[in-house]
Amino acid sequence: MFNDKQNQVLAYELDSSRIKSRSKGNINLSYLEGFDIIETANKIFGYGNWDYTISKLEQVSQELNQNQNHIICYKAVVNVVVHDLQHSKQVLREDVGFGSGIAKTLADAHESGAKEAVTDAIKRAFRSFGNQFGNSLYDKSRQHQNQQNSQGLVNVGFFLAGGFQLAQHSFQPKKRITGGLLRRWCAPLYRAKLFFR
Repeated sequence: MFNDKQNQVLAYELDSSRIKSRSKGNINLSYLEGFDIIETANKIFGYGNWDYTISKLEQVSQELNQNQNHIICYKAVVNVVVHDLQHSKQVLREDVGFGSGIAKTLADAHESGAKEAVTDAIKRAFRSFGNQFGNSLYDKSRQHQNQQNSQGLVNVGFFLAGGFQLAQHSFQPKKRITGGLLRRWCAPLYRAKLFFR
């Protein structure tokens, strides 16, 4: 259903600058942020070529903590539909997400919990499309970091209006160039999101 350029991009290794982490208990969790997933879907599939619906959103618990904050937890079930460029074929993915809202007011706790649950479900549904949507983060044997190839070259992919173009730049920076600096350098030329391999 996807064209060759889309399949190529979906298979690329995940750019480590996109990976965020947080601690939960005694473990460190790696994840992609919700806005990053949506931005990536827009760039790979195209604006208007994917959508989502919330098929279920329900409150699963409510309590008051020792600081008198309301803690409200939600579960969401979301369907993500990705269309081909002609809108003649589509792929449907469904997954569940969980969110908790913590706030002084009930309204703020409800809002935060519901939004977090929907975002989590969207992220989990897109995960089935591969590395660019964080599926590789579930493989604990992988190291999630950008690696230069044996010659120190950096492979940079640029999204252009009709698809994905891979450009190989043969440079060896004297000092480490971060993704942000490289993005600023390329943005005026390509107005693009960078993917490293």
